Amino acid sequence: MDGGGDEISDERIAEACLRGVMEEELREGHLDVEAPALPPGPEPQSEAERDLMDELGRRVRQQSSLLKGNQELQDSIDGVIRMPGSMMDKFSQLAGKVFKNGVTWDKIILLFYVAGRMAIKVMEDNLPLQVIEIFKIALNYFKEKLLGWVTSHGGWSNCLSELSGRMQGMPLTTKQTLIIIIAGLAFLSIVAWKRTRRA
Repeated sequence: MDGGGDEISDERIAEACLRGVMEEELREGHLDVEAPALPPGPEPQSEAERDLMDELGRRVRQQSSLLKGNQELQDSIDGVIRMPGSMMDKFSQLAGKVFKNGVTWDKIILLFYVAGRMAIKVMEDNLPLQVIEIFKIALNYFKEKLLGWVTSHGGWSNCLSELSGRMQGMPLTTKQTLIIIIAGLAFLSIVAWKRTRRA
Protein backbone atom coordinates (compact mmCIF):
# COMPACT_ATOMS: atom_id res chain seq x y z
CA MET A 1 0.00 0.00 0.00
CA ASP A 2 2.90 2.39 0.40
CA GLY A 3 4.52 2.37 -3.00
CA GLY A 4 4.89 5.04 -5.64
CA GLY A 5 3.53 5.42 -9.14
CA ASP A 6 -0.18 4.72 -9.44
CA GLU A 7 -0.35 2.90 -6.12
CA ILE A 8 -2.17 4.44 -3.18
CA SER A 9 0.38 5.78 -0.70
CA ASP A 10 -0.51 5.63 2.99
CA GLU A 11 2.17 8.25 3.63
CA ARG A 12 0.77 10.77 1.13
CA ILE A 13 -2.75 10.24 2.47
CA ALA A 14 -1.61 10.76 6.08
CA GLU A 15 0.12 14.00 5.12
CA ALA A 16 -3.02 15.24 3.36
CA CYS A 17 -5.20 14.34 6.38
CA LEU A 18 -2.85 15.97 8.89
CA ARG A 19 -2.65 19.11 6.75
CA GLY A 20 -6.45 19.18 6.38
CA VAL A 21 -7.08 18.86 10.13
CA MET A 22 -4.50 21.53 11.01
CA GLU A 23 -5.72 23.96 8.33
CA GLU A 24 -9.33 23.54 9.46
CA GLU A 25 -8.40 24.14 13.10
CA LEU A 26 -6.49 27.28 12.14
CA ARG A 27 -9.36 28.53 9.93
CA GLU A 28 -11.90 28.04 12.71
CA GLY A 29 -9.64 29.32 15.49
CA HIS A 30 -10.87 32.95 15.32
CA LEU A 31 -7.27 34.16 15.25
CA ASP A 32 -6.33 37.84 15.11
CA VAL A 33 -3.48 37.16 12.69
CA GLU A 34 -3.25 34.93 9.65
CA ALA A 35 -1.53 31.61 10.20
CA PRO A 36 1.43 30.73 7.98
CA ALA A 37 0.78 28.39 5.08
CA LEU A 38 1.82 24.81 5.72
CA PRO A 39 4.42 23.36 3.34
CA PRO A 40 2.81 22.11 0.11
CA GLY A 41 2.25 18.38 0.01
CA PRO A 42 2.60 15.76 -2.69
CA GLU A 43 -0.14 15.56 -5.29
CA PRO A 44 -2.26 12.39 -5.43
CA GLN A 45 -0.85 10.00 -8.00
CA SER A 46 -4.15 8.54 -9.20
CA GLU A 47 -7.86 9.27 -9.23
CA ALA A 48 -8.39 6.50 -6.67
CA GLU A 49 -5.84 8.09 -4.32
CA ARG A 50 -7.43 11.54 -4.75
CA ASP A 51 -10.89 10.11 -3.99
CA LEU A 52 -9.58 8.32 -0.91
CA MET A 53 -7.77 11.47 0.30
CA ASP A 54 -10.91 13.57 -0.12
CA GLU A 55 -13.30 11.12 1.54
CA LEU A 56 -10.95 10.19 4.37
CA GLY A 57 -10.09 13.85 4.95
CA ARG A 58 -13.78 14.63 5.30
CA ARG A 59 -14.34 11.73 7.72
CA VAL A 60 -11.26 12.56 9.80
CA ARG A 61 -12.37 16.18 10.12
CA GLN A 62 -15.82 14.95 11.21
CA GLN A 63 -14.23 12.83 13.93
CA SER A 64 -12.02 15.76 14.94
CA SER A 65 -15.05 18.02 15.28
CA LEU A 66 -16.43 15.63 17.92
CA LEU A 67 -13.30 16.24 20.00
CA LYS A 68 -13.77 20.01 20.02
CA GLY A 69 -16.59 19.77 22.53
CA ASN A 70 -14.41 18.04 25.12
CA GLN A 71 -13.25 20.92 27.32
CA GLU A 72 -11.14 18.67 29.54
CA LEU A 73 -9.15 17.60 26.50
CA GLN A 74 -8.72 21.24 25.40
CA ASP A 75 -7.54 22.25 28.88
CA SER A 76 -5.12 19.33 29.05
CA ILE A 77 -3.56 20.16 25.67
CA ASP A 78 -3.31 23.81 26.71
CA GLY A 79 -1.53 22.80 29.92
CA VAL A 80 1.06 20.69 28.11
CA ILE A 81 1.72 23.34 25.44
CA ARG A 82 2.54 25.84 28.21
CA MET A 83 5.08 23.49 29.80
CA PRO A 84 8.76 24.39 29.49
CA GLY A 85 10.75 22.51 26.88
CA SER A 86 11.02 22.18 23.13
CA MET A 87 8.03 21.68 20.84
CA MET A 88 9.43 18.22 20.05
CA ASP A 89 9.40 17.35 23.77
CA LYS A 90 5.84 18.61 24.20
CA PHE A 91 4.56 16.74 21.16
CA SER A 92 6.36 13.57 22.24
CA GLN A 93 4.74 13.76 25.68
CA LEU A 94 1.29 14.22 24.15
CA ALA A 95 1.86 11.41 21.65
CA GLY A 96 3.15 9.15 24.41
CA LYS A 97 -0.11 9.62 26.29
CA VAL A 98 -2.21 9.04 23.18
CA PHE A 99 -0.49 5.75 22.27
CA LYS A 100 0.29 4.54 25.78
CA ASN A 101 -1.85 1.40 25.39
CA GLY A 102 -1.30 0.77 21.68
CA VAL A 103 -2.28 2.18 18.30
CA THR A 104 -5.80 2.41 16.87
CA TRP A 105 -7.33 4.38 14.02
CA ASP A 106 -9.14 6.58 16.56
CA LYS A 107 -5.88 7.42 18.29
CA ILE A 108 -4.18 8.39 15.04
CA ILE A 109 -7.07 10.75 14.29
CA LEU A 110 -6.83 12.07 17.85
CA LEU A 111 -3.12 12.77 17.33
CA PHE A 112 -3.86 14.76 14.16
CA TYR A 113 -6.42 16.75 16.14
CA VAL A 114 -3.91 17.37 18.95
CA ALA A 115 -1.46 18.78 16.37
CA GLY A 116 -4.19 21.16 15.18
CA ARG A 117 -4.95 22.33 18.73
CA MET A 118 -1.25 22.85 19.40
CA ALA A 119 -1.11 25.04 16.28
CA ILE A 120 -3.97 27.17 17.60
CA LYS A 121 -2.25 27.62 20.96
CA VAL A 122 1.07 28.77 19.48
CA MET A 123 -0.81 31.22 17.24
CA GLU A 124 -2.59 32.61 20.29
CA ASP A 125 0.85 33.05 21.86
CA ASN A 126 1.99 34.93 18.71
CA LEU A 127 4.45 32.21 17.65
CA PRO A 128 3.31 31.55 14.06
CA LEU A 129 6.52 29.85 12.91
CA GLN A 130 5.89 27.09 15.43
CA VAL A 131 2.80 26.08 13.43
CA ILE A 132 5.06 24.78 10.67
CA GLU A 133 7.32 23.15 13.25
CA ILE A 134 4.34 21.30 14.76
CA PHE A 135 3.26 20.10 11.31
CA LYS A 136 6.74 18.76 10.55
CA ILE A 137 7.10 17.11 13.97
CA ALA A 138 3.66 15.45 13.69
CA LEU A 139 4.34 14.25 10.15
CA ASN A 140 7.75 12.83 11.09
CA TYR A 141 6.21 11.12 14.13
CA PHE A 142 3.64 9.51 11.87
CA LYS A 143 6.26 8.30 9.39
CA GLU A 144 8.55 6.90 12.08
CA LYS A 145 6.02 5.45 14.54
CA LEU A 146 2.68 4.89 12.82
CA LEU A 147 3.12 4.35 9.09
CA GLY A 148 4.14 0.72 9.55
CA TRP A 149 1.05 0.07 11.69
CA VAL A 150 -1.25 1.72 9.14
CA THR A 151 0.23 -0.32 6.28
CA SER A 152 0.04 -3.58 8.23
CA HIS A 153 -3.62 -2.91 9.12
CA GLY A 154 -4.85 -2.60 5.55
CA GLY A 155 -3.96 1.04 4.90
CA TRP A 156 -6.17 4.11 5.07
CA SER A 157 -8.87 2.47 2.96
CA ASN A 158 -9.42 0.10 5.90
CA CYS A 159 -9.70 3.08 8.26
CA LEU A 160 -12.33 4.56 5.95
CA SER A 161 -14.26 1.27 6.02
CA GLU A 162 -14.24 1.32 9.82
CA LEU A 163 -15.35 4.96 9.99
CA SER A 164 -18.09 4.29 7.42
CA GLY A 165 -19.36 1.34 9.42
CA ARG A 166 -19.88 3.35 12.58
CA MET A 167 -22.97 5.06 13.80
CA GLN A 168 -22.72 8.80 14.39
CA GLY A 169 -20.86 9.82 17.50
CA MET A 170 -17.62 8.82 19.07
CA PRO A 171 -17.10 5.10 19.65
CA LEU A 172 -16.82 3.80 23.19
CA THR A 173 -13.17 2.89 22.75
CA THR A 174 -12.36 6.52 21.95
CA LYS A 175 -14.31 7.75 24.98
CA GLN A 176 -12.35 5.39 27.22
CA THR A 177 -9.11 6.40 25.54
CA LEU A 178 -9.92 10.08 26.05
CA ILE A 179 -10.49 9.57 29.77
CA ILE A 180 -7.06 7.92 30.11
CA ILE A 181 -5.33 10.55 27.98
CA ILE A 182 -6.99 13.48 29.74
CA ALA A 183 -5.97 12.07 33.13
CA GLY A 184 -2.37 11.71 31.94
CA LEU A 185 -2.25 15.15 30.36
CA ALA A 186 -3.80 16.72 33.44
CA PHE A 187 -1.03 15.14 35.53
CA LEU A 188 1.61 16.59 33.17
CA SER A 189 -0.04 20.02 33.43
CA ILE A 190 -0.01 19.91 37.24
CA VAL A 191 3.67 18.91 37.28
CA ALA A 192 4.50 21.79 34.92
CA TRP A 193 2.50 24.24 37.04
CA LYS A 194 4.32 23.18 40.22
CA ARG A 195 7.70 23.53 38.49
CA THR A 196 6.78 27.03 37.31
CA ARG A 197 5.75 28.08 40.83
CA ARG A 198 9.04 26.82 42.30
CA ALA A 199 11.10 28.70 39.70
